[in-house]
Amino acid sequence: KLSTQIDKMSARSSQLKEEIVALEKALSELASSQAEMDKIRAEEKETYASNKADMEQGLNGVKLALKVLKEYYAKEDKAHAAAEGAGSSIIGLLEVVESDFTKGL
Repeated sequence: KLSTQIDKMSARSSQLKEEIVALEKALSELASSQAEMDKIRAEEKETYASNKADMEQGLNGVKLALKVLKEYYAKEDKAHAAAEGAGSSIIGLLEVVESDFTKGL
């Protein structure tokens, strides 16, 4: 009876050791994956930092263009009446660009 218990416990011990090996392998893979993700994140952060000034300058340019176009099409002289539809399309497009740039920052 005692030898049966010893055999059961030995089998259980072997099973647990196998599980430990599998879990350690999974942890190692997880740590490796995390390190790769951290590396990618650091690269993306560096890219963002280097592009941020250009994006802000572009956003300021878009805002200036919107201001100029809105002022132009708000004038009463209607010398631009034939192009008013195109003007509103351009303004709409620039507003979308402004929104996208703002989200990117």
